[in-house]
Amino acid sequence: MGRRKMQVLVYGFALFALASAAGCGYSPEVRHWWVDSLVKVFPDDPPGTNRLEGSTFQAARNANVSIQLAVRARETVGDLCVDAPALKGPGMPIETTRVRWVEYVVVTTNTEDTPEDELVRKAPALFPDALFAEFPITLQKGQTRSIWVTVSIPAAQEAGEYKGELRLRQGTRVLERVPYTVVVRKGTVPAKIPLEICNYFNLGDRHLEQFYGCSRNSDTWWHLIGNMAGFLSAYRQTVVLADPVELAKAEVSGGGLKYDFSAFERFVETFRSAGVNGSIHGGDLLYRERRRDAPVLVRAWIVENGKAVLREVPYADPRAQRFLDTFLPALAKRLGELGWTKSYLQGILDEPNQWEIKPFVETAARIRKFMPGVRTIEPVGADQDLSFMEKTVDVWVPLLGTFDDKMNLLSAHVKNGGDVWYYTCLAPRGRYPNRLIDYSLLKVRLLHWINFKHDFRGFLHWGGNFWGPEPLLDTQPVINEGRTYLPPGDAYITYPDRAGLSLRSSIRLEQMREGIEDFALLSELAKKDEAKAKQLAGEAVKSFVEYVRDPKTFRDIQRKLLEAL
Repeated sequence: MGRRKMQVLVYGFALFALASAAGCGYSPEVRHWWVDSLVKVFPDDPPGTNRLEGSTFQAARNANVSIQLAVRARETVGDLCVDAPALKGPGMPIETTRVRWVEYVVVTTNTEDTPEDELVRKAPALFPDALFAEFPITLQKGQTRSIWVTVSIPAAQEAGEYKGELRLRQGTRVLERVPYTVVVRKGTVPAKIPLEICNYFNLGDRHLEQFYGCSRNSDTWWHLIGNMAGFLSAYRQTVVLADPVELAKAEVSGGGLKYDFSAFERFVETFRSAGVNGSIHGGDLLYRERRRDAPVLVRAWIVENGKAVLREVPYADPRAQRFLDTFLPALAKRLGELGWTKSYLQGILDEPNQWEIKPFVETAARIRKFMPGVRTIEPVGADQDLSFMEKTVDVWVPLLGTFDDKMNLLSAHVKNGGDVWYYTCLAPRGRYPNRLIDYSLLKVRLLHWINFKHDFRGFLHWGGNFWGPEPLLDTQPVINEGRTYLPPGDAYITYPDRAGLSLRSSIRLEQMREGIEDFALLSELAKKDEAKAKQLAGEAVKSFVEYVRDPKTFRDIQRKLLEAL
């Protein structure tokens, strides 16, 4: 059976589960039980699977807490709605509660090079991932579903116990009331989290036209960009991804090119007004195909038939050299006028290889010459010789799993005035944490405990929204001209919200946000008791492959963190 046919057949079960229940005029019993939000709920889970003892959940202020209710009906229940009235306690009612349901997506094959005990389920199978807010739904007989509740605690909320309930209903008729408690602790996630978070997003014209039906710089396009900015801000992204080369307009003037950066400025300001207030990542100046000895290219504004056009030009082409020599000083001048020089990061060539060092070093020298004060950033595997980066790159972003024995090298870079983030992508695999769909949610959550433990200043992932044509059906797109078959979920951690002209979250993104908030709380604790903060981080993460794998043990560590604050 072909891969595509298998996806359609597997996903057909999910579509059948959402079919309307015609003639359902009565209310059969709906079984329900709490499941830790770090545990994935599958459609064939029998009643009580992974039942959580108790219904009390801990939270800091200015933080988010995810709560998960598994539901299963004896008979099909149609027109099912779930809502959550305000929680009531010693302070003002907590009204910032959001209820969604978890949609199953197709995973055709498991992540390669991963021991079976590190996978949550063997593929092919349906896996829970996407979050949908649209109710009502149909709860099909014999299928378990997950209701996902997010309680966002206001920063000024009075500490104490707050009582709430979930209401399962058909229309106005309440089928079940499920009580729960949120204990708000005194610890507070600071308004500005001291960690750079960057998910790359595909804003290419064809991509956005396919999913949103809008073209670059149209009113609808700018509306979409504003919605994406608000979404990413809510999920703690701090880095503004704004490519000045693509956002610029060029025109022929006096025999050369003149650049207009107004769209670039508007783009950055749109994100900053939404609360994304960290660095501005300007993308990469050099590109190439993902194969050995592929030519290095420059996306350059050049003159063709008397007009300025954007083309991919070989690095050795004199037109590429002229572009870099005119564009970089023009951009530097405008960054200085806007006061953005210190916050701007310039990429050079994503994941440079040893045979690409010459154009890499030459371009870095151009940045130093024409853009004084601008920092450079580069994702790279630390399993190669990094000596070429010592004087060319300020922010090193090594791939997790390649620097276990290179910590002294990274520390030396920091001592010399540099910064270190880290990134994940297709790798690491095996026993390392990553945010792939067939891995546990604890592997996602603990990525930012690694950041705290090792004093890294940021995290980067390439796949924010690099969807294939059908994101729910195919979570493993093929990239690099058909040469790379991605692990499930590597290409994206969000889903398109076409009707809302925005993004949908995933349960992986929910846990990533809470991990970022854990980092912030550990940082707050370290201000008054660094040893205690390091101790707790060490309990959760002993090494890059030795870390807590049991949600109950993690919750005990989380509780100690909240109590220490």
